[in-house]
Amino acid sequence: MFRPLHYFIAAVWICLSSTAAAFLTARGHVSHNSIWQHSKSTSPSAQLFPSTIANENDEELLIKQVLAENSLFKNIPAGSVATLVDALERKTAQRGEVIIYQGNSCIDGYVYLIAEGSCRVLVDNVTVPEPYGILGQNEVFGDMGILYDEVRAATIMVESEDLVYYQIAGDLFKAALSGRSSPMKSLEKMQEVDDVINTISGTNTLYDGKVISAYQPERTWLWQQYVGTVLKISRETILLGMAASALFVVFAKLITNEPFIWESGFIPPDRANPLINGLLSEILTIWKIQQTLTTFVLTFFVNQSFRFWGDFYKSVREVQGKLSSFNLLLVTNVVRSADGSLTPEAEKFLDEVGQCTRLFHILFWASKAKRFSVLKSEEGLKRMESRGLMSSKQLGILLGMDLPSDKLFYAPLEWMLVRCNQASDEGVLMSDTATKGSILKEYMCLRNGFANIGNTIEGRFPLAYVQFVQILVDTFVLFAPLALYVDLGEYSVIAVGLVVFFYCGLNNLAKIFLDPLNNEEFCDNSIYFDLGVIIREANGDS
Repeated sequence: MFRPLHYFIAAVWICLSSTAAAFLTARGHVSHNSIWQHSKSTSPSAQLFPSTIANENDEELLIKQVLAENSLFKNIPAGSVATLVDALERKTAQRGEVIIYQGNSCIDGYVYLIAEGSCRVLVDNVTVPEPYGILGQNEVFGDMGILYDEVRAATIMVESEDLVYYQIAGDLFKAALSGRSSPMKSLEKMQEVDDVINTISGTNTLYDGKVISAYQPERTWLWQQYVGTVLKISRETILLGMAASALFVVFAKLITNEPFIWESGFIPPDRANPLINGLLSEILTIWKIQQTLTTFVLTFFVNQSFRFWGDFYKSVREVQGKLSSFNLLLVTNVVRSADGSLTPEAEKFLDEVGQCTRLFHILFWASKAKRFSVLKSEEGLKRMESRGLMSSKQLGILLGMDLPSDKLFYAPLEWMLVRCNQASDEGVLMSDTATKGSILKEYMCLRNGFANIGNTIEGRFPLAYVQFVQILVDTFVLFAPLALYVDLGEYSVIAVGLVVFFYCGLNNLAKIFLDPLNNEEFCDNSIYFDLGVIIREANGDS
């Protein structure tokens, strides 16, 4: 939908010295002096589109620089870059004008690049949560609909008094990207990455902006639900059990020479028959004993699983609160002007730490949730950079680190504290002992809180217990058609369906509770968390 080329300008200017590079290779971490290098000169990433451009050659050079610093356009042949630049049309607009309307077709559409000014992003007439709701200088938008031949996912409205932007025809944009010498593995891969990023930004939601699927207490509404319910999850097992029961009924009727229900109405099975009085009666006796054991063990399993699910949700919310507390502590302890407003240095510091906070949060959940795991791949990291979720310098460091992909979140976590220490040394952040101690305490609480989430997932029910419950439930359900036929005859088919629904449904529900992050393949959009909501809420606080 929208792609920041430089999500925040002049942020996190990371310079890797040769010493830092060697340290990265050996330890997989970043030394303090290599992360935040500041100088009095203007950062080369700042003001890529100055208000006054001397001539067209300067303008063309600056556009090429913007494209070159975005991983989406890297490795494009020089001829394709020239084609892109030549095809760009300069446009202007005023506050309130709409550049893109949500739901419009992308046929004969354009991709846009902001030169000066800003735009607001709205989905269903509601501004997308910060920091994704405002597009600024050097940011690209409209490319996703063009790349994937989709309708426009959001409305883009001019926010600043005046807007200067460039547009390029969609077919020329796609043609230029198709000429890359080292493209992503496939367009499908990039779309997978973009879908996850859209979940984070708020343009894709699972439960209308809620963390979990909400319910309404009305009986009629509950009966109308199917997707995301135990009935849908267990439907195949229910139908299989009823089919097996129906086959056994036919077999038993043929063996005992008893009439079918459509021939003489319902007649209970003849207890005097050797099949009924012998084998099936013994199975019924054993089955009733197992019913008591299965009911007790299964209800305990569901109870403990739901407790785990509730505790996990509480832990997720607690670490989200700790992340907000850390940022709040920084905001309240930066040096301010005489009138109480933030100084430019303080604003820059808070922006830099906030960006690292958001990157850390995203990479952490990418290491825990399968549907976010694509973000920690090389393709995912590069696409995150091209959409402004990290700087090109940060991307280079992350790609060069000697760390497993599921540990990359430790880098931005470290950068957060490193930047705080530098701000204290520079006089931007209060440097008294009490403030430093409070920041370090909040930081360690934050780190421990996120570490506990991984420990909680790893320490849930052991395999032996879950397997025991599964075997107990399966054997109980397996013998249900034989046991229930003794008293119910043909009606045992319906009874088996109810038994399977109750016991297999509860067992499935318990297993879903035990995996609140990665059960989407098992339960199809029902109980797993929409982590995009968690991330967006934390982003708003940063």
